[in-house]
Amino acid sequence: MTITERRTQDQRSAKTRRLLLQATIESLMDVGYANTSTAGIAKRAGVSRGAQTHHYPGKMDLIVAATEEMFANFANALEALATELRAGRLSYDAFFDAVWDGVRHGDWFYSSLEIIVAARGDEELRRHLAPLILDLHERFEGTWSRSFVAVDADVVSSRVALNLVMNVFRGMAVQAVLRRDDAYFHEMLGALKAIIAVHVRPVKSG
Repeated sequence: MTITERRTQDQRSAKTRRLLLQATIESLMDVGYANTSTAGIAKRAGVSRGAQTHHYPGKMDLIVAATEEMFANFANALEALATELRAGRLSYDAFFDAVWDGVRHGDWFYSSLEIIVAARGDEELRRHLAPLILDLHERFEGTWSRSFVAVDADVVSSRVALNLVMNVFRGMAVQAVLRRDDAYFHEMLGALKAIIAVHVRPVKSG
């Protein structure tokens, strides 16, 4: 096989993997973890079952790979927003508005919620997901340490303050499943930003 042929094959394989992972995320969003199947994922992706099993032999392989992809994409997006904040191109308020929008309207949170709930009663799934969650939190905390400084670290550190923000956002997003009330969430977002501003301030680069 020539180098060009190898590159073309690699590109096709990468495209197939992307389609399968996106189809997995869509399936989790649409029908939930219990009703997500390898056959359904392959159909959504528009690939053969043979191609699916070649890249991801079973449902667990697809779920773990898709979760890793979701977490990486959100962590990258969060760091991109934080870079804009540090550079002064994004305000404090706009940063938190954008993070909340990403949690509530992005696919990563609700898809991951499906598998996190499922992991509560599935030891194998929990064992696979735990390292991914820890890695995601480590990436979050790296972003926090580069982007915020505590007013008084002995009272509230920047790490704790921003982890609190993310946990509040997750709770708000869960509530938003049944309560579709933008004004209600906007009011809470404003209160949260005011509270956090007492304890941390953004780091300005340059």
